[in-house]
Amino acid sequence: GRIFKLSYGDAKPAKVDLQKLSSGALTLLLNNTNEWYTNHILRILRERGTNREVTEQLMAKGLLRAGLTRRPTPLSDLRDLWAFHATAEADHVALEPTALEPDPHVRAWTIRLVSEEGKPGRDALDTFAELAESDPSPVVRLALASALQRLPLDKRWPILEALVAHSEDSDDHNLPLMYWYAFEPMAAAEPARALKVAQSAKVPKILPFTVRRVAAIGTPEALASLVDALDDVDRSDVRRTMLAGINEALKGRPRVDRPAKWTGVFAELLKDADPEVRTQATALALTFGDASALAAFRGVLLDAKSDLGLRREALAALLKARDAETVPALQALVAEPALRGQALRALASFDDPKTPEVILKAYSGLAPAERRDALNTLAARVGSAKALLSAVEGKRIPSADLSADLIRQLKNLKDATIDAEIGRVWGTARETPKDRARLIADTKAKLLTKPAQVPDVNLGRSVFAKTCQQCHVLFGTGGNVGPELTGSNRADLDYLLSNVFDPSALIGKDYLAHVVATKDGRVLTGIIRSEDKDAITLVTANETLTLPKPEVEDRKPSETSMMPDGLWTPLSDHEVRSLVAYLASPGQVPMLATLENVKAFFNGRDLAGWDGDPKLWKVENGEIVGKTTGLARNEFLRSDLSLADFRLTVQVKLVKNEGNSGIQFRSESLPHGEVKGYQADIGVGWWGKVYEENGRALLWKESGEAFVKPGEWNTYEIVAIGPKIRTFINGKPCAVLDDPAGAKRGIIAFQLHSGGATEVRYKDFKVELDPTR
Repeated sequence: GRIFKLSYGDAKPAKVDLQKLSSGALTLLLNNTNEWYTNHILRILRERGTNREVTEQLMAKGLLRAGLTRRPTPLSDLRDLWAFHATAEADHVALEPTALEPDPHVRAWTIRLVSEEGKPGRDALDTFAELAESDPSPVVRLALASALQRLPLDKRWPILEALVAHSEDSDDHNLPLMYWYAFEPMAAAEPARALKVAQSAKVPKILPFTVRRVAAIGTPEALASLVDALDDVDRSDVRRTMLAGINEALKGRPRVDRPAKWTGVFAELLKDADPEVRTQATALALTFGDASALAAFRGVLLDAKSDLGLRREALAALLKARDAETVPALQALVAEPALRGQALRALASFDDPKTPEVILKAYSGLAPAERRDALNTLAARVGSAKALLSAVEGKRIPSADLSADLIRQLKNLKDATIDAEIGRVWGTARETPKDRARLIADTKAKLLTKPAQVPDVNLGRSVFAKTCQQCHVLFGTGGNVGPELTGSNRADLDYLLSNVFDPSALIGKDYLAHVVATKDGRVLTGIIRSEDKDAITLVTANETLTLPKPEVEDRKPSETSMMPDGLWTPLSDHEVRSLVAYLASPGQVPMLATLENVKAFFNGRDLAGWDGDPKLWKVENGEIVGKTTGLARNEFLRSDLSLADFRLTVQVKLVKNEGNSGIQFRSESLPHGEVKGYQADIGVGWWGKVYEENGRALLWKESGEAFVKPGEWNTYEIVAIGPKIRTFINGKPCAVLDDPAGAKRGIIAFQLHSGGATEVRYKDFKVELDPTR
């Protein structure tokens, strides 16, 4: 209906139907001080559209000028501006740089409206460039970046150059990406000019994006422009960024024609003081077919004193070059914990007869993730797969370690001898729909009966980590090969069993598995995540691979799901029940420590498997470091593992012997980051004592201070067997506590105590389960 307004004491009519007035009459009413009239008149004029007479009357009255308003209220300013834009014809739309409004939203809307058709005049473009350089408001710069995408490419350069010079926009959520969206087609059209702009840009994302875009063009001219750009810079940080971007863009191309200037530029890059620049340059040299780079990378890889990150990059480059002389080095690295996982995965790329025995010899000492890498490497080729199954038959590898996805991979090798051996050492899965339905019904009936042993959700998480976690995320932990399970209907037993025992019944397009065979005899099963003209990116159960297309002999979609049949075949009844209980749980629980997963208590590289504030906890040189300048409350770094009877031996250093820390054990996480449970104390006057955090307080008051080497490394040992708790410092006994009332299982955690500055370091962890002493 119509809207009326009563205005008391006003000479105007008390009731007016504005829609019945002419546009000219409406402009007369704009002189009224009543804001209601103004707002609705402007709305009506906007709705009526272009009207030269109205526009001229408005400008003659001084209410509007050059597309900008003199009204002081920002909301009214925008309404005036929109009305002017709606009523004005094209020749009335102008922008006066000396008459810009103080409100940034008005300026931003003026930019949007003037560039709406993508054809602003020269004056407007000059003003855009001026605003891009000097306007203090990110709102205005965002409007300019958006407007650029409507302009012809040749009109964008001065405006874009001014925008990317604003270093204050580097951390903005939108602006760097908006600048890039406007810049991307410019980089493709004029690579050399774009690289010069990107090198001088103060917004860090622009340079790597530009380099990768130009490199992705792949033409000799584009690559030559990149080499020219490298030749023009002498700053290590810029060189490092450019080289990393080029290498990333050329990742799927094993060989690329070398630009003419590369040899001289490479020689200069090798003189750079930054070792990463030298490493990245050498990696690019391999892509350009420079064989001299191979020897340099082998030297870096085998140098145990080199930076670990550089050694990993050297290994990746050697793999890309398919350097067969790297194989002995890879086999040697199986004995080196820091590079073991990467070496195990890399060995799958080479068909070497010595590899199976090297892996099998090291297998018993591998952590769970390393075991998966080892098994996947052995299962990648017919020869090594036969060695694997022979080791299982000879009890060198437990048959339970052969997960269902690994059996599926072995069957994809299409070898009759291997298929027969699988039947002997592992078993077979039912294949027909009738058998599947019977199996689902039988399993459901069994799970609904009263168990002989109560399901253990902590054990269930351990089973999940072994059988499912490499592909599925649950409660924020796991791999992204298959669908995330956190929000699924996992508490419904029918839903769960149908997916486990008949995973191929319904396969989403995004999770369709492919079997890929390479020309050197390797067979891979995984999901194709992306593909371009040069390579395919394949996600397997334990790694993501970029395979150059010339190396792929055959590829075909699998008729079965990436999730294999027989997933629960190697599990005991108690393990199955515990896994089901964990999958149905409402939230994350600790993982029960086993003889297998306890080897991954701390990997020496990062805090995988631990939870704590990254501002307080980090890893340096294989040490867990907790550091604070002062805390209002206690903070903790919590392990995922839950231990019952154990012996923990660790080296600990309380730097300067200042502050206070402690080792939590048989503890539980509380809300808001707190922890409850036993604590072996660390700190002046507290060394060796046992305290119950958020519980009964001090349980063993005698100190082991006399055995401590202040400010140095000390060996701290905690033994927990049943109710008996004992602590040792540097081999000397401290606490001898018999506490039947205490917890018999729980997590390990490290504490930073509230109060003043503290720096504590932990290293050389050794965890034994079910110890006897």
